Amino acid sequence: MRAVVGVAVAVALLAGSCREASGGTAPAPSDAGSAAASGSAAASGSAAASGSAAASGSAAASGSAAACPEGEVFIPATGPEGFTMGRGAPGRLDQAHTVVLTRPFCMDATEVTVTAYRACVDRGACTIPQLNDANSNFRPELDRPNHPINMVNFTQATRFCEASGKSLPTEAQFEWAAGAGQRKYPWGDAPDPTCEDGLADFTPGGTPKRDPAGDHGCHGGGTSPVGAHPKGAAVWPAGALQDIAGNLWEWTADCYVPYPREKVVDPSPQRHPSFERGCYVRSLRGGGWNRSREALQVTYRAGSKLTYRVPGLGFRCVRTR
Repeated sequence: MRAVVGVAVAVALLAGSCREASGGTAPAPSDAGSAAASGSAAASGSAAASGSAAASGSAAASGSAAACPEGEVFIPATGPEGFTMGRGAPGRLDQAHTVVLTRPFCMDATEVTVTAYRACVDRGACTIPQLNDANSNFRPELDRPNHPINMVNFTQATRFCEASGKSLPTEAQFEWAAGAGQRKYPWGDAPDPTCEDGLADFTPGGTPKRDPAGDHGCHGGGTSPVGAHPKGAAVWPAGALQDIAGNLWEWTADCYVPYPREKVVDPSPQRHPSFERGCYVRSLRGGGWNRSREALQVTYRAGSKLTYRVPGLGFRCVRTR
């Protein structure tokens, strides 16, 4: 079992301080569910060819995978039809609307690891994560080089990505990459994950509010090494996005505001119609080890104060082509 955490503030974000909106449509540009379960990337590619918006990008993906550096996965543009982002009714925080992404991008295949973040700290480009939590993966005595970095706030995550020539993903990029448009989870509409099936690191029913970062979850308190749940990956022709659901919540570039009603092309946090002043609460995606399976759904979103540094929150980066 993993170390017990007793810091209530550490997951105020996941115990009620953060606001959440669920959605639940399901999607994957390729047949991520069956392909991930069988280990066959070819199956995911052929399924993608039969999907509408996804089909427009699968051919590009197969021919452009080399455009992404090692450790990144090529994600094609959506095509002119775009995809339906969100599932809520009009006026809801997560109201369904059409999004078109005109530019492909490369997404980190895994959440940023302790090893990668430590290298950034060592060269002076990043600052040290908060260490006063038993599940702060950066603590040297834990020896978790292949676990995802956690206990970093929005600014620290942004700085790492920028130092790597990348950025945090927008919510639209994250949802499309996770399999937007057709599926409930990155691996498919079914099955609903359990601790026994190895699809994701999460907590059935969610952690109790009195101990939100404690010794709970499928593997006890804390994260799993990145890539420990390959059956739950979002599979694209160019590769698989590991832990895109579960393990850690992930920072995005977006402000946590209601979606617009109208069709949006290449949405940007700076051009959002509800973005007026500054943005103190940022959107999170993907769910985490201390959240329920509902948060693993592709359309599910949450929000966190940009200053939060908690054990259930990390990030990955994108490189827009």
